[in-house]
Amino acid sequence: MLVKRSILFIISVTIFHIGLLVSKHHNYRFSNCPFLVYIPLTSNFIADTKCRYNLLKILELIEEAEDGLTVEYISSSLNLSRKSVRMYLNKLGSNGLIERVGDKYKITEKGRNLIRSLKLSGF
Repeated sequence: MLVKRSILFIISVTIFHIGLLVSKHHNYRFSNCPFLVYIPLTSNFIADTKCRYNLLKILELIEEAEDGLTVEYISSSLNLSRKSVRMYLNKLGSNGLIERVGDKYKITEKGRNLIRSLKLSGF
C-alpha cells in the first residue's frame, strides 16, 4: 500500500512539473484583464496582478496632474520605492501610455484612452 501511494505521489508531482514546464515554454497566460490589451504579456512583470494594479494607479495619478508628476511625488503618493516607480514608468513609457517631459511624466492620448476604456468596462 505504501509503495502504491509513493508511486502515485511521484507520478502526480511529475505531471505537475511537466505542466509547469510546458506553460512556461509556451508563455501561456490566462487573464481577462482589459489592461493587458494595451500592454502585451512579454514577461511575468505584467502577468503579476500587483504590478498591473500599480501600473494603473500610476497612470491614474499622472492623468489627474495637468503639469505632470516627478518620480519622487509618485513614489511618496503611492508608497512605492523610486526604483519600482521608475520601472513602472519605463514600462508605461515604452508602450506609449506616458511621456517624459524634463523630469516630469505626462499622460499621452493613448493613456487617456486606456483609462477611459477601463472605466467604461467597469475595471
